[in-house]
Amino acid sequence: MGRVVLLAAQRPFKMVAGIEISGALHEVARENVKRFDNDALQCHDIRLLRGDAAEYKFPRGKLAVYLYNPFRGNILKSVLERLLAQPREITLLYHTPAEREIVEATGAFELERELNYAAIFRRVRPTPDR
Repeated sequence: MGRVVLLAAQRPFKMVAGIEISGALHEVARENVKRFDNDALQCHDIRLLRGDAAEYKFPRGKLAVYLYNPFRGNILKSVLERLLAQPREITLLYHTPAEREIVEATGAFELERELNYAAIFRRVRPTPDR
């Protein structure tokens, strides 16, 4: 509904994107972003996309990716494959990591920090073959 996007946009990121497959939740997010106090934002390039995260083409460069346990199994695998398609630095914040074994099985991430409700991973040595 846009909450995490707005929290991220209060940081100096170049761009913040939120992807939602539900049309209703996408519209709620759009309204929430529209009503938010722009003076509180450090990032003004906010993109709310309606679509399938498994088909999202991640932007180039260093990324921070937040997942609130949005999908399971094969969909998460597909998202991670697309995320890892380019050699880049990635921080993955995985809230309620019910499918964390899929992240760990890629061999591309190392656990940086364990919280009661989330796991924070960093990409291990991003190389062209990984």
